[in-house]
Amino acid sequence: MDVLKELENMLETLADKYNELKKEKNDLQTQYDELFGEYEKINNEKEEMGRELEELRRKNDEIENHLNQLKSSLISRLGDEFRTGEFDNPASSNTPFQDEPDQNQY
Repeated sequence: MDVLKELENMLETLADKYNELKKEKNDLQTQYDELFGEYEKINNEKEEMGRELEELRRKNDEIENHLNQLKSSLISRLGDEFRTGEFDNPASSNTPFQDEPDQNQY
């Protein structure tokens, strides 16, 4: 009889430990699922930020190209004015800035 009682106690102990491990597994699975959800959210945000960064780089390149074209155009105009001697006559200047106020006034 004592052997049966011991076996019964051992089975109860094993069942309790099994249930504890099962609960712990479920808790860990829930935590894993939450963390994986956060990972996916952060990864999606990272991808979106990467796309936004590429768009900003593209816009920056466009602006830089436009500014370089303006710079080249202005340098070319100034070179033409110096070669033709038109820089002494403000009335003959074709610069688009002649009617703008002096920025140092402000």
